Amino acid sequence: MWKKLRVVRGMLCTALLLLSLPACAWQDSLSPEDSFKRALAGLSGVDNFAFKGEAAIRTEESGLFQQTLAFEGKLQNHTNLTLSSRTPGRTIQDKTSKGSLQQATGDSVYSTDGMTVSLKRKEGKWNALTSGQAEELWMTRLNPLEQLEYIGESDKKISAELGAARGTKVLRIELSPEAAANMTKRSLQGQMKLLLERMQRKGDPLYSEDPKVRARLKAVWERDHEELTRMLDQAEAASICHLTIDKRSQLPIRMTMERSVSYVDRSGKARTEALLSDVTFIGY
Repeated sequence: MWKKLRVVRGMLCTALLLLSLPACAWQDSLSPEDSFKRALAGLSGVDNFAFKGEAAIRTEESGLFQQTLAFEGKLQNHTNLTLSSRTPGRTIQDKTSKGSLQQATGDSVYSTDGMTVSLKRKEGKWNALTSGQAEELWMTRLNPLEQLEYIGESDKKISAELGAARGTKVLRIELSPEAAANMTKRSLQGQMKLLLERMQRKGDPLYSEDPKVRARLKAVWERDHEELTRMLDQAEAASICHLTIDKRSQLPIRMTMERSVSYVDRSGKARTEALLSDVTFIGY
């Protein structure tokens, strides 16, 4: 009898010890795929949070950054997102092979001549509610929530990176070539569609009261749209994302992404363009 009691007490003590372990001890055993799914689900369940980021466009594999932008976003009531930009005061350079960005001097100096665009998620899509400067179309490509949603539904390979900081897990997510190409196509074709809508909307800076001017603008748009479609159909694309996750909350802390596309322009010259972004999530 006493022997049985000792066995039972030993089992109870073991159970209590296991129950007292922190949640992150259990979550360490999650596969990279399950960690990503849990992070995405957790993020979709948060109504209000914010993020800050930097992005840059680089032409050619070893070329200089041609366009840089610092931005921040704020999500409210789950579906309302505001993106605001700040132009970097210095050229952005690569910091690591994972595509993170920093100022050339290590400073974070930005000018104040930024802009703001509002987006709303409806029926599973993010739609811009404002239409001011043309650069707003470029800004919509930086929405990390839309990027994560697309990654979640796409064909991809996910692996865990070594050397993550304590209490975090870093996932390397590589889209299939087809998914990467489609990501680029959706983004650029969406911008072309918004551009056409602005050209046809009275009161917009791109709208002309002169029917002949509108016709010429439409002809230029159709030519460029056809050319863009041709190049995208023949282009090769790649997209690699590194997602840092807090093990305790299982929510994203940081996301870096490099999206590149190689194509042949209308003159027959081979070109490569890359969009690099580095986003930090805050305010959960």
